[in-house]
This record gives sequence, structure tokens and C-alpha cells, in this order.
Amino acid sequence: MARLKATRYPQGPRSWWAMQPPLFQHTVCAVVLLIVAMYFCWPTLFSGKSLVGGDIVQWRAAAQSMFEYRQETGEEPLWAANLFAGMPGYNVSPPALVPQIDEIPRAIRRISWPFSHVIFMLMGTYIFVWYLLRDTLSSLLAACVYGMTTYLPVILVAGHNTKFVALAFAPWLLLAFIHGMRKPSLMAGLLFAVALAANLRAGHVQITYYVTFIALVWWIVLAIEAWRQKKLPPFLKSTGLLAMGSVLALLMVAEYYWPTIEYKEYSIRGMSSGGEAGGLTWDYAMRWSQSPGELLTLLVADAYGGGAYYWGSKPFTGGPHYAGSIALLLGILAVWRIRSRLAISLGIAGGLMILFSLGHHFGVLNRAMFNYFPLYDAFRVPETWLIAVVLVLAVLSALGLSYIVRREVSVAAERTKWNAIYIIFGVTGGVLMLLLATGGSLFDFQREGERQQVITYVAQSAQRSPTDPQVVAAAEQLLSEQLVGPRKDAFMADLRRSLLFVVLTSIALVAVRRGKLSSWVFQGLLVLLVVLDLGGVGRRYLDTEQLSVSKNPAQSITTLDVDEYVLEQEGQFRVLSLESLDQTGLGRPSFHHESLGGYSAVKLRLYQDFLDNILMDPNTSTPNENALDMMNVRYILSQAPVSGTSSAYYGSESGFSVYENLDVLPRAYLVGQTEIIEDPSETMYRIQELDFDPAVTAILPAPIEEAVTPIDSSSTVIVNTLNHGPRRITYEVETDAPRLLVISEVYYPAGWTATLNGESVPIHRANYLLRAVAIPAGIHTLEMSFDPASQIWGKRISMISTIFVYGLTLIFLGFGGYGYFRRTRG
Repeated sequence: MARLKATRYPQGPRSWWAMQPPLFQHTVCAVVLLIVAMYFCWPTLFSGKSLVGGDIVQWRAAAQSMFEYRQETGEEPLWAANLFAGMPGYNVSPPALVPQIDEIPRAIRRISWPFSHVIFMLMGTYIFVWYLLRDTLSSLLAACVYGMTTYLPVILVAGHNTKFVALAFAPWLLLAFIHGMRKPSLMAGLLFAVALAANLRAGHVQITYYVTFIALVWWIVLAIEAWRQKKLPPFLKSTGLLAMGSVLALLMVAEYYWPTIEYKEYSIRGMSSGGEAGGLTWDYAMRWSQSPGELLTLLVADAYGGGAYYWGSKPFTGGPHYAGSIALLLGILAVWRIRSRLAISLGIAGGLMILFSLGHHFGVLNRAMFNYFPLYDAFRVPETWLIAVVLVLAVLSALGLSYIVRREVSVAAERTKWNAIYIIFGVTGGVLMLLLATGGSLFDFQREGERQQVITYVAQSAQRSPTDPQVVAAAEQLLSEQLVGPRKDAFMADLRRSLLFVVLTSIALVAVRRGKLSSWVFQGLLVLLVVLDLGGVGRRYLDTEQLSVSKNPAQSITTLDVDEYVLEQEGQFRVLSLESLDQTGLGRPSFHHESLGGYSAVKLRLYQDFLDNILMDPNTSTPNENALDMMNVRYILSQAPVSGTSSAYYGSESGFSVYENLDVLPRAYLVGQTEIIEDPSETMYRIQELDFDPAVTAILPAPIEEAVTPIDSSSTVIVNTLNHGPRRITYEVETDAPRLLVISEVYYPAGWTATLNGESVPIHRANYLLRAVAIPAGIHTLEMSFDPASQIWGKRISMISTIFVYGLTLIFLGFGGYGYFRRTRG
């Protein structure tokens, strides 16, 4: 039987857009992206206000002491003294880095934030997708999808600036990766080094990790294809050059990441409670897991609310990971119908990352990844994977759009393509209409346990029993009117909104199918719809109401009347503010005082244990007196009396009082007795006991060689502070017998060194988290210095490698430009 030939589809004339020169197309798209960036940043560009997120205000408060020291001395502080009783300052206010290409948007940032990085993100996505598809309008769509997804305004308002900067560099990193795989050369390896270093220098390695995972999946697909086609040599060459680029990139960021990695080993992300090796706990890392139902927010923005009206399973969230119906359906089309390496790679990566975002809701996968996959357990908030999913979806949506406007080679293939398009949009529209018809009855719009919480609240307000029928009825009415009702209304409104965009896109599809709409006009129309869709939802989270009158976050930090009183007091001491029981999210006091609290996501493990197990008395839920004494806490800011203190001042404006700890120990003091307790838990328990006196005894984890002589009324024990800075602390110590000097500074062996009369001496760990130095009889000068070798050598390595990479890159670009000039001239 003779084979039937496929009917060839007649190719029509090229569209007006396709006939325009590439320079014209790119220029138009660049102008459109500039307008989109201005629309995104409209509130910050034209309102006279600035974007100062809550996290930025907290960070600025915590970093104040480092800013002051840097301004006064011109020296990098490296140590943040005002938060958590002192900690390495690498992640609080990093020292100035060796200039690289990321200084360009950073310079613009000083003039206009976040416009500086929004335009960088949009252009990077556009160039990346154009490199893949050579389709300008589809690339324009991808840039708008990624650059306007609603997660971006949410994190900007929250103040997650480093995350946003890393996301802005993400498409550039993937562009450098695929260029290196497709066109292996030394120049490609150098460009990859530049891109990877820029992404890492953003300071949010979690985002870099997610983008690297996309590249890893892509690389595996390319490896399988190279093996099947017996083209391993060029593949291995590309891989080798990218590996070289990776090594160079790591050298270029050594000044930031070497000290940070060193610090990680002593932080909550590298050490478990008690000082054992470990990382984040499963429960802590998985707290912000996206529930399977919440994936609906990719399609319907307010399906689970946001802010005060959020009713999902996460502790809270500012807004959804909304990608829009248009991008989502185009991406699904690409994964379903296109069998290219690009579609397969990104489809697999996107699918896996969606499963990763589910966290503990999909433990069968994520538990194994957490336990065995490199660095997976170093990061928390699994829902963050969804922003990487949106980046993948943006590329897939461009691929889907390009597939729609492409004329297939045969009538049958064209018919199959359009059948798939109609099925996807028809099914999605049908599901949305079904949800609309049910009126939201498939959801209860309540958080787990919320009903009982409202009943308890009403019962306490009315001073009646929670089982009282009237209380229950009043609670049900309150729940319905103030929570469930608004949530349901928001869901239905966004449901209609998503359906509208599906319908509008479907009408445009029918028009282009019937030849009533030119393909380039159709692509431009979809770009417009995406901007209106994502921009409209994004404006809910980034508007003038969320902006600050001042650009300086320091001006947004509150100064209480009790702060003013404490600032007037002389001497060196620490302050404990009980304006919040959670000391880990309290940056404000650090702006004014040396505080026990602070604001940092990466705290020292020893100090986290102190907060969890030593600071607060488990029986009274009030501060433990021994803890306050040994930590040099002289003043406590509280609305309620604090045991073991006396009232010193009442702030009528704030409603807080200042309580003075009269038994506070000085910043450094001599003791004549030691206890050896190896077990960390027993040490923490012992410190809280009433018969333990930190003024007399120091608890050590192991015996020391030096002798320690008890102190009595005839003993000579004098400690004078000669100098106290973040990097240099000097004491003059006089004692008539060998004793142990306990210094109320947090123990951190990776950088702090001590000399006694110029001779190096060891720093011991005392009372679980403090420093101690053995002092022989006599008068001595003790100097402690913080000069981490990792920071010193890291900066040198970064400078040398940066000069090498950028110098070699410029040489290659110069030769390439000269060769191009000669060819065109010839």
C-alpha cells in the first residue's frame, strides 16, 4: 500500500513585523519594556515617596552601630555589637566589595529604586528568551510575565531587597549558562563567571541555588541527548568551560562568601542545638510550605487571600505567587505539545520545583531531598521555589506563544495544534465557570482552628462561657461578616477576573485562527493583556500607601521616651526590650542600644540556644536573673514589673517603664571558681538555677590548664576597660593570684584572637556562650582582636580573580570588536 503524503500547508506572506529589521524590533521592544518598568515603579517614580520595606527598617536599626563605626573611623567594623549581644556583621552590613558589573544597576539604584533593577530584570529576560527563540514579541511577553509577577511587589514592600536583586540577575545567569553549552569557548566561560558572580553578590544564595537547579536539570537533559547522539566531546568541553567559570566566580566572591561560609558553621544553619553539627530542622525549614490547594493562586490571585485575609496553612503571607491565566495556559501548551530540549528541560524543572514548594505537604520527596540533596536543608520557606517556577513559566509561555503563531508544515499538524489550544483554553474556562457557578461553596474560607479562636475571643470579651449558644452565634456572625465574607468576595472577584482574561485571549485566538488578526498584532495584544492582568494585581501590593516619605529607613525607626532616658545614662551596658517576647524579630532597640534582641535570619547557634533555653525563666516566663547579670543587662524596657529589678523611669507616652538591674555584672570581671559541665543541656539548666552565681563561678565545657584561685575579701581583682570597639577590645587586668576573666561578649572562635601583654593566649568558652581568658597574677594588658583571615584573604583573592576575569574578557571583546570592524570595513 502506497504511503500517503501529508498535505502541505500553504505558507502565507510574512507579516509586517517580520519584515522589519532586527534593530527596529529590538528598539521597539526595549521602549515597551521601559514603559512597563515605569508602570511597575510608578508609585516610587512619581509620588515623591520611597520604597522602604518593613524588613529594611528592621535591618537598618540592627546595622546602626556598624554604620556609625564605619563613618567615624573609616574602618570596616565586621562585628555587629548592637544586636544579639554581638555577632559577625557580614550579613548585617557587609564591607565594600571589589567593583564588578553589578555596580551598574547599583549606581542607578541610588537614584531610583527599584526601577534600577526592574529594567535590568526585564531586559535580561527579554535577551535570554530571544537568544533561545529568536522571536522578539514572544520574548517581550516572557519579560512581562517574569518581571510583573505579583510576588515581586510583595517582597519589595516587605523589604526583601537582596532577594529581588538576585531575581533580577537570574535570567542573565541562565543566558550565560545556555550560551556556554551551545557555543563553548573561553569567552563563554568567562561570561558565565561574570554572571554567576553577579548573582551571588546579590547576597541571596537561596535564589542562586534555585536558578542553579534549573540549569542543572537543563544540563542533565542536554547530557542525555549528547550521549544518545554520540556527541559527548563537545558537551564535555562546554561543561568543562562552565566548570572553569564556576570556579572563577567563586573566587570572585570569596571576600563575601568565605567569611559567610565560615560563619555558617557556627550559626543555626550549620549547627544544631548544643553545638552539634547540623543545619535547619525539618519543621523550621518547612514552615512556609505551599499547600496543594494554594497552587490555585497561580491562576486566581486571591483564591486564598493575603495579608489579614489570608486563610491558607502557612503562618502568614503578604500575597500570592500569581502568574496569570495567559502565561499559565501558554506554558501548559508548550509542555504538552512541544518536544524540544528546551520545553522538556524547563517542564521537568518547573514540575519538580512545584513539588519542592509543597514542602511538608509532599514529604515523600522533600524529606529525601532535605536529608540527602546538597544544601537543600540550608534554606527555609519552600514556597519561594514558586518564583523560580514563574521564571520557567515565563520562558515556556513565550515558547507556547511562538508555537501558536508558527504555521505548521501540514494541514493535519496545524489542525492538531489548534485542537490542543482549544482544549486547554476551553477546559480552563470551563473549570473557572464551574467554580463561579458554585459560588465558592467548595471552600470554607477559614484557617484551621480559626472558628474556635473567634469563639474564645467573643467569650472573653463578653465574660461568658465559650459554650454559651449566644456566644457561638455572635462568633459565627463575626466570622462570617469580617473574615469569611471578605475572603469569599475577593475570591469570586478574582475568579471572574481570571475568566475574563481567558475569554479575551480565546477571542483573540479565534480571530487569529480565522485570519482576522495578524499574528504580530495577536502577540502584541497578549503582551498588553499580561501587563494589565499582572500589573493590576501587583498594584494591590505596591502603591503609594505602602511607601515612605523619606528615603532614609533610619527616619522610620521609632524612638521611645524610655529610649531617651536610657541613652542619657552613663557607662557600658546592654538593654533588654520586652516590647516583644520574640527577641529574634526586634531590630528597633538595636538602633539605640546594645541589645539582647535583634533582627537577623542567621543567628549564632550559641545565642539562639541562649534565647530559647536560658534568657527566660520557664516557670515564670520572665527574664532569668542570672542571664541578665552575666549578659551585662542593666536596663529592661517593659510594661510589667521584672523580678529582681527596680523601677527607674516611667514613659508616659509609650506606656513602658525602665527597670534597672542593680546586680548587673560589668562587661568583664574576674572569677575564682569554675565548674566543668560537658553536656550543653545541663549547662543551660545550671545557669538558671538559684544557687549558681555568675559573679563567683564560671561554667566551662572542659578543664583548662591554668589554675584558678578563689576570691575573698582580701583579694585584689581590678578590671579596667581601656578600649572597646567592634574589632578591638583592650582591658587592663590586675589580680593577686591566677584567675579567670569572664568577658560578656559572645564566643566566636572564627576570627577573635587574644593577646596578653603581646603574647597569644587562648579564648575559652564560659557560661555556654561567653568568652573567658585565664589571667596569671600581676598587672596585665589583654587585647582581643577581630581580624578573620577569611575576610582578609577573601578580599585579596576576589580582587585578583576579578581583575583577571574582567581583564581577559575585555581583551577578548576588544579583539572581537576589532575583527568585526575589519570584516565590515572590508
